[in-house]
Amino acid sequence: MRTCLNCGSDKTYLAKGKWPNWRRHNGNWYCHKCHCKLFLNPKFHPIHNPRHMRFKGKILLLKFNPRKRICQWCGFKGITHMHHIAYHNNDVLKDTIELCRSCHKKESWRLWRLKQLG
Repeated sequence: MRTCLNCGSDKTYLAKGKWPNWRRHNGNWYCHKCHCKLFLNPKFHPIHNPRHMRFKGKILLLKFNPRKRICQWCGFKGITHMHHIAYHNNDVLKDTIELCRSCHKKESWRLWRLKQLG
């Protein structure tokens, strides 16, 4: 019998009224309610939370939202990415610019080509 790692319950939501809706995360089982609360809620979710930033392969949760949702190159308003021009261990936001998906892709491609040629 499965039990939820978070609440210890052995009961969960029944998907389509038939099957128990258990969710697995990092090898652990969670009931539907705890899974939604811990991993799908934007406050806790590492990807959909606007305060998150990927830095040297890790996802960091910042104390404030650094995004303005405006591309600094083309002015696009919407979903943006934080592009690191250079990495600094002391300050995660130092030398970062906010780019739309298209501009970020172009800049990453340009940097990759420079690396291949040089």
